[in-house]
Amino acid sequence: MLGFLLAAALAPRLTTQAIVPDAALRIVRSANPHRRYVRLHLDIELAGRRGTEISVIDLATGRSSERISAGPLSGGDGFDGTVVWSADSTGMPLIEGNADERLDVFAAAHFFGRTGPERPGIRVLRSAGGTITVRVAYRALPGPIDVTIDRATGRLTEIVDRSDPDVTATRFSDYRRIGDTVLPFRIDTTDRYGPVHERVRSVEFPNALPAKTFSPPPEPNDVALDGIATIPMRLLDGVPVVPIRINGGPELHVLLDSGASNFLKPRAARKAGLQPIGNDLTGGMGPGTARERYTTARRLRIGTAELRDQPFSVIDDDVFGSTVDGAIGCEVLQRFATRIDFTHRNVELSRNVERFAIGPPAIPLHLNGCTPEVDGVLDGIRGRFTIDTGSSLPLSIYEPAVRRYGLRARYTTGPLEKTGGGIGGGPVGYFALARSLQLGATPIGSVWMALSAMRAGAEADPTTFGNVGAAALDRFVLVFDYRGGRMWLL
Repeated sequence: MLGFLLAAALAPRLTTQAIVPDAALRIVRSANPHRRYVRLHLDIELAGRRGTEISVIDLATGRSSERISAGPLSGGDGFDGTVVWSADSTGMPLIEGNADERLDVFAAAHFFGRTGPERPGIRVLRSAGGTITVRVAYRALPGPIDVTIDRATGRLTEIVDRSDPDVTATRFSDYRRIGDTVLPFRIDTTDRYGPVHERVRSVEFPNALPAKTFSPPPEPNDVALDGIATIPMRLLDGVPVVPIRINGGPELHVLLDSGASNFLKPRAARKAGLQPIGNDLTGGMGPGTARERYTTARRLRIGTAELRDQPFSVIDDDVFGSTVDGAIGCEVLQRFATRIDFTHRNVELSRNVERFAIGPPAIPLHLNGCTPEVDGVLDGIRGRFTIDTGSSLPLSIYEPAVRRYGLRARYTTGPLEKTGGGIGGGPVGYFALARSLQLGATPIGSVWMALSAMRAGAEADPTTFGNVGAAALDRFVLVFDYRGGRMWLL
């Protein structure tokens, strides 16, 4: 799949001198200068399940798309030259708004033919036996990409992507020549969550493709709601919990979590009559992992709103104890404008945010994967903050930002201690009092914060300054409009 093909192979004449990536770094190489499009049909194994995949590459521009068919694990992703997108099993497109994640894809697209302004520094890291490893470093990315190449053929054997705290290693093998084009027929990828195996079954070379081949898919027509749905809400450690029903079954109580995707605990999945498949791992704020499986809810009912054929993970983790059955997250927030009133303990959903008749200016919002981000200021320091209604902490500052700005020396802190819970275990850090937090143009005021000491898990992310939780948001009425890229603190 292209998510694991975004790597580079060097041309056969390899030297230890600096290499121009646009000319020499390619994963698919063709002797035909007019060869433009490659379509791959693959078998894929992920989370212990088998499926099929179709991937398309534009060798002239670096555009790409992939579509995976694997039951609840189905989905896709792509790059149309401007927009970076992904989609779940429903086909709902999620447009990547995080600047670093976008740059990562732009940089990788150079390895398929993109000629943009991104230029890496490249140096030989080591040379041993029949291979040579070069380090590809993009100035704006937080980590390098190490590429190992077979000296005799110039073909890629492994890529280790260190641009994310969760390092990913991908091995390429079984290279074959199809006509005038050479490419690997086997791709094996491993990260801390487990392996993904791909094998190419067939290759096609279309002469032309419509532009929409690389564009995000249209939104699915999979919801029903007349007017506004009003749902009662209770708070658990300050975090909103709402009732839902799956497939007409018994009432479940789940977090309304803007920092998560839909998931259920195993006992809740059994209660709803769901049969999860697969065997995977997932993580969260903590350094550990938890078992993850996958299922589909034919009908998800939230008040008078109904969603059809929605994906759910089933996660073996006791986050928030036995009183919570799971969470609903970005899948719901992508489809409905959502108004959370912490004071009056209710949530409202609408297909049209204008029904909420909101007056004050909005705060611009974009998505980092599945999580909303906004620009903010902490005591004069500007950064990007995730907005996480599933966190009971007012504010967490991620460990790279703590180091970068010397925040432990800047504030009076308590001892190192556990600062919260979450999937994969609870993080640790130092509590301190922030004098002033601002999100967009909206002042939040003074808040308690945790200065993270985590070198693994979500709080090790160097691209995000910190995470704003429910205990800082509950002094406002919070409105999300994912479709319009906006939120309000009223």
